[in-house]
Amino acid sequence: MRRGPCFVARATAAFILVGLSAPAAAEIGATASIFSEARLRGYSLSAGHPVAQLDLSYDDAEGFYGNLSGNVVYSTEYGLRPLGLQENIGYAKRLAGGPSIDVGVINSNYSRYTRYGHSAGYTEVYAGIVGKVLSSRIYLSPNYFNGGTWMAYGEVNAGISPVRKLRLTAHVGSRIPLHGALSQRVNYDWEVGATREVGRLSLHLAVTGGGPGRDYYEGVAHRRRALVAGATMLF
Repeated sequence: MRRGPCFVARATAAFILVGLSAPAAAEIGATASIFSEARLRGYSLSAGHPVAQLDLSYDDAEGFYGNLSGNVVYSTEYGLRPLGLQENIGYAKRLAGGPSIDVGVINSNYSRYTRYGHSAGYTEVYAGIVGKVLSSRIYLSPNYFNGGTWMAYGEVNAGISPVRKLRLTAHVGSRIPLHGALSQRVNYDWEVGATREVGRLSLHLAVTGGGPGRDYYEGVAHRRRALVAGATMLF
């Protein structure tokens, strides 16, 4: 079920067409970000190198939303190179007097400049509940970075704003192999972070980690714990 360049092209075109035909109540946004590295569920996706990212988003009053995200990675060894492209389409519906239900699908494609050293990707569907402070989602992929590798992932997120323009977040997640996985171990990851708004600029700082085991990329073992800093500009 892994999608290739044709799917990426169709998704990009569809996203642009949706944006052009969006009703007046819809919100369309764009952000540009830089991070000290890109991480995915407790692992360094960019092999410890800094990344730049562009996000385009669409959100309408009926609850449908979409996101198109692309990033590049920089290394002194090979310079600036494409890292990945991710497409996300979903639907969120607020329950009467309570949280919102959230369902959708994500398709991710990555170049050989990731920690894996070769092009890879996955498609996954998700469902969850989103509240004002807490949210939880379950993801299921039939091709998690390998064809025929079924993987489940569950997460719980929390976020509060103790003062204006400051948001504190926490995350815990667990990746569970179901079928065809090279590793049968259950993995966990966690993250605590803070975001400070300064006009249209948001500054990010997070500590993230996971286990069991270490992270391996570029032929060397690395600790799973990392400090990630970044900045996002809203357009």
